[in-house]
Amino acid sequence: MNDFKNILVATDTRLEDHPIVRESAEIARKNQGKLTIVDVAPEFPLLVRLTMPDYQHVHDLLVKEKSDALEGIAEPLRKSGLEVSTKVLEGKTSVEIIREVNRNGHDLVMRVAKGTNSRSNSFFGNTGARLLRQCPCSVWLVWKNTTPVFKHVLACVDTSSEDDIDTELNQRVFDLSASIRDYHEGKFSVIHTWSIWNEQMLKVRLGEEQFEDLEEKTFGVVSERLERFLKSQGAHSASSHVVKGEPHVAISAFSETNEVDLVVMGTVARSGVAGIVTGNSAEQILGNIRCSVLAIKPSNFKSPIQAS
Repeated sequence: MNDFKNILVATDTRLEDHPIVRESAEIARKNQGKLTIVDVAPEFPLLVRLTMPDYQHVHDLLVKEKSDALEGIAEPLRKSGLEVSTKVLEGKTSVEIIREVNRNGHDLVMRVAKGTNSRSNSFFGNTGARLLRQCPCSVWLVWKNTTPVFKHVLACVDTSSEDDIDTELNQRVFDLSASIRDYHEGKFSVIHTWSIWNEQMLKVRLGEEQFEDLEEKTFGVVSERLERFLKSQGAHSASSHVVKGEPHVAISAFSETNEVDLVVMGTVARSGVAGIVTGNSAEQILGNIRCSVLAIKPSNFKSPIQAS
């Protein structure tokens, strides 16, 4: 976890407990880093501003309440020797978090997986999905009802590619997963999902024996490349899993069956549009799993949202 020295933790001051703040503080302390704790005050809708004469006063009271609550969370951490600042952001949650990251060069955003008033039916909510797509630094989404002690960490790698960005992400995903496993004294697994290109089309056009041979050879190549990667890391293959299937389906099923607490994965923007994650179905994975997620951005990632 040594990558993270300037952490932004986005909490909800309405919650009674803040385990995510404690976890982020431990990471900052371990890395001799600093911590910024933020909450977001929403902008009042136009109709409210037009019809409520004292809306600005109400808005100011809300900001002060959040500011006081943040200071109450931060002060014990400061007394323990940690460098902590607080800030109330104003506007749309995901946009303002990303702008704050751009302004101050944060290398990690930690946030509860889903806000109190989220209108999304998904496990992570709309803000988590937007941060995954557009935040320029790594994003750690922690489920709010659990203590963030990770006993089983799952590293998602793709060693079937020779792309430099995939190589970079594989290394970072592996290193961070191993580091988190060591810190929490838990279990560490590596998963590589695979599928046959245009499988249905090839099944129709190849004979059964020929297709089975292709399937066996593909599995062999994927397994050999993963084994080579793990050996380069000094890792034993007993903790690795080569699973056939689409990533969002296979990773979700593995996580649920094996009681995974944290999925660590890379996100790759390959669509040609800045900030759009398409490379390894990261957003689909996020929509299917039911545990905390640490999403790593490649070094060349450019957010479409800039500091204002």
